[in-house]
Amino acid sequence: MADLQTPRWAPWLTLPLALSGLALSTYLTVVHYTEPTALACPATGTINCTKVTTSAQSSLLGVPVALAGALYFLAMVVLLLPVAWRSRSEAVKVLRLGGAVAGIGMVLWLVYAEFVILHAICLWCTAVHLVTFALFVAIVAATTWGGEPDTASPQRESPAARERPRAARR
Repeated sequence: MADLQTPRWAPWLTLPLALSGLALSTYLTVVHYTEPTALACPATGTINCTKVTTSAQSSLLGVPVALAGALYFLAMVVLLLPVAWRSRSEAVKVLRLGGAVAGIGMVLWLVYAEFVILHAICLWCTAVHLVTFALFVAIVAATTWGGEPDTASPQRESPAARERPRAARR
């Protein structure tokens, strides 16, 4: 079976998504370390960014989730560069797909924490969650369905093609 090329859309969709996630996570990280109550988001009722970003769930093993998100998106940016998408390295493919799965797993935990534990939603966090979900879908789609067969790979001829005269195959 021929190797599938990366779909042309993959780097052009996934890289901007990862850069958006990096920007959002970096903003949340800066606010975390400077003034956690300064988020451009309501701080009352169900939508309460301050409650979410200053809760016990906003850190994991002492590391702010926002910082972990920024580091995650930085790693994903590297794995989503056009050169990484063109790589034939199985390790790059596994790291990219594994990163997408890990990212969506973390999002599921954070959404659970917001809805069930905190009863509050952070709009900035929701933006990061949506970017992570879109990135997950795009990476899975690009990895699963791929693109056109790679012409550099050896391809088998169909039985019908082998039966045609050589001149007709050119």
